[in-house]
Amino acid sequence: MPRVEVAVPFQDNWYFDAVCDGIAGRLRAADPGLVVRVLTERPGREGRARVTDLLHEALADPDCVGAVAVHFEFKGEQVERLREHGKPVVVIGGRCAGLPSVFVDDEGVARLATEHLLSLGHVSITHLAGYALSPDDFTMRADRVRGYSEAMRIAGLDEHSQVKPCEFTHDAAYRAARELLSAEDRPTAVFAVADELALAVLDAAEDLGLRVPQDLSVIGVDDHRDAAARGLTTWRQSPEEAGGAAADRLLGAVDDDEQLLGSVLVRRATTAAPPAPAGPPARPSLVSRLLRRTR
Repeated sequence: MPRVEVAVPFQDNWYFDAVCDGIAGRLRAADPGLVVRVLTERPGREGRARVTDLLHEALADPDCVGAVAVHFEFKGEQVERLREHGKPVVVIGGRCAGLPSVFVDDEGVARLATEHLLSLGHVSITHLAGYALSPDDFTMRADRVRGYSEAMRIAGLDEHSQVKPCEFTHDAAYRAARELLSAEDRPTAVFAVADELALAVLDAAEDLGLRVPQDLSVIGVDDHRDAAARGLTTWRQSPEEAGGAAADRLLGAVDDDEQLLGSVLVRRATTAAPPAPAGPPARPSLVSRLLRRTR
């Protein structure tokens, strides 16, 4: 029975599960007899090597008609091994020289998300960023830091830029957000590298008694399945669309070797103008002073 291999860094993860759903849905619509088999390996150099071996072996099987690798960045000899059998292999998550790729403009997305906060009047904007333990091989985190920093630089706010890295988990983001929002000079807005981290910022703000968006604005990226219920403003990308685009390339429905996916701002309830700065206490009027003297 013909099958397609799909390699992902993690299962039981909203983003990667949605990508797999997009791949499977498009493939089965084209050929109900196609089987989709998902294999999981941790990201990083060793994971890439294992995925290369597994896919190379699978592609040698006559029943395997192609493969999709989600957020694995193959290089050099790995690419040659994956092309050896003459079957299509598509990569999702970034540009991959030698293999068809599906990706979003992470730098552009971050710049636009930051510009949304700037347009509302925010000056003190912190970027809550993931770092090396995040679940992908590509430069998404670095690209989004770059986009944020560029938007702040263009606005003349370099001195107000702050990037706070943390692990790509809710608990780590919650701890980082509590520390950030407990500071006397806390920001008026937070741009989180992904909605999963933005949701943790909302939890930390609530526990600290901060009102969103009156005291703090929050924006993320993705349009996570829980984003609408929490009223989260986000820059939407569609993992299902990414999976569908990769499947189309696999099936030969499109022949572009690079597919840049679109994204759009979804404005909800977590972003607004910053709170007005506290001014000096108002001086009592002359009438008030006179009334106090006569009491």
